[in-house]
Amino acid sequence: MAKQNDRPTLATVAARAGVSIKTASRVLNGEKHVAASTAEKVEAAAEELGFRLNPTARRLRAGGRSPYIGVVLSDAGDAFQARAFAAVEVELATLDLRPVVTVVRDDPDREEAFLDECLANDLTGIIVIRAHPEASETYARAASAPGTRIVSLDPAVEGPGISIVTGDDREAGRLAAEQLLAHGHMALGVIGDHSPSLITTRRLQGIQDAIVGRRGVGWRAYMREDAHDEASAKNVVAAWLGSRSAPGALITLSATVTQGAIDACRRLGEWPALVGIDDFPTAELLDVTVVDRNVESLAAEAVRRLRDSADSSVSWGGPNVSGEGGGRLGEGDGPIAGEANGRDHVDDGVPDFDNAVCVIARGSGEEPPDTR
Repeated sequence: MAKQNDRPTLATVAARAGVSIKTASRVLNGEKHVAASTAEKVEAAAEELGFRLNPTARRLRAGGRSPYIGVVLSDAGDAFQARAFAAVEVELATLDLRPVVTVVRDDPDREEAFLDECLANDLTGIIVIRAHPEASETYARAASAPGTRIVSLDPAVEGPGISIVTGDDREAGRLAAEQLLAHGHMALGVIGDHSPSLITTRRLQGIQDAIVGRRGVGWRAYMREDAHDEASAKNVVAAWLGSRSAPGALITLSATVTQGAIDACRRLGEWPALVGIDDFPTAELLDVTVVDRNVESLAAEAVRRLRDSADSSVSWGGPNVSGEGGGRLGEGDGPIAGEANGRDHVDDGVPDFDNAVCVIARGSGEEPPDTR
């Protein structure tokens, strides 16, 4: 009799039924050519002991891969990351795959340990929604391991063996600035998150694209790149609104920063025009104008690339995604590489996907300068 806290194994089932482990395995895996009386004994023993086959172990023994996909987020509270994860989870379910999630916050060591666990447990692949700014080398090492499949929605996670699926962040910055400039604003306060972030860099470049050639537009005096959460964004905006030289309009470079800015405006009763990049759940209720992208399309493309790579049993690679040998994505002169014509780099033979960005005008970005 097994102890109450013992987990039944195939060996204990075989012993209870009085058969060999091989025979018990054949019965429980539904194989033919086993005597009916023997099958009945094995099935009865399994029922009595509460034994259940481990489908993951069975799949791995049969030469398959794990049904689990590692998913990396930097901030579970960020609206874009939450939306992207929900969409990825839906897409994975269509392939009978399940996510194993880590939220790295500001801990690159945690991120590295998670990747090591994913590799050690032979997970089918890894999807990076947002990584720590200092983790790119960690992913490059992971991608070099045989059979590793990595797809990233974070453009900073790049290199051989890593497929990038991302929106046009430079265009997002340009559209945000154009929306405010079109309504007469000349002093723009720009609030960003981690300054080393490639996403932030691209969005700032887009803002600069919109301002080039326009006289009298000020924004660099009002630029802050160190607001990476709601609290810090709230403090930046509160300090600006409390000064005599406050900008007349705000561009917030992430949904988290937008929410912090709105909190400061509400508490001070000051409502400058505002355009945020990335939508969030309460934005429509608060009449917040945003620049957004099709998150569901990005998630579907990420999972499709993961599936196709697993089916073909070949790793990603090919030319550097910057389009120039040896160059880092986003460096060099001219437009950000891979974002021309409103689409990011895709592998040869891979169909286009919807990564266009657009303005969702709800009111806050359409206020003229004299409404403050």
